[in-house]
Amino acid sequence: METREEQELEKFIRDNKDKFDIYQPEPNHNQHFLNKLINKFKEVINIVPYLVKVGIAIILIFILSFLVWRTYICPPLTRISFKYWKVEHDYKHQINRNIRLAYTYITNLEEKAKFESELQKFDETYKILKRQLIENPSVDNIANMLRFYNEKTLTLEENTQNYRNRNTLNK
Repeated sequence: METREEQELEKFIRDNKDKFDIYQPEPNHNQHFLNKLINKFKEVINIVPYLVKVGIAIILIFILSFLVWRTYICPPLTRISFKYWKVEHDYKHQINRNIRLAYTYITNLEEKAKFESELQKFDETYKILKRQLIENPSVDNIANMLRFYNEKTLTLEENTQNYRNRNTLNK
């Protein structure tokens, strides 16, 4: 679809075609036209300063977000050891999974009450060990905490297996 200006330009070219054939352009016309074209593109396409500004803004946002995360959001024990934090996270995931599984296999209220009292004892021990670890992040306290996670995981897996076996025997 042609615009009105394009139609007028085409009409002008058709009407004056014989004049285009007669007159030759100036000798430096091509160079002059090319210089104007290059200057026009430099004005339109010169986005490098904007890209630099965007890059600097992105770097500043990344640095500030990292500092905020490190200062306020990150788990406090990552300052002790990132490996410890990863292991702790894995143990917590296993413990939560085993607790959910155990609740699916518990059938009567007595078993549920016994299981919840056992979980309460675990939670009390966890709070004590966690407080000790935060106050004094020594190797012994880290080992005690990891030992506690390991024992709790094994105990919960054993309880889950027992509840599962009782469930299958009762059916």
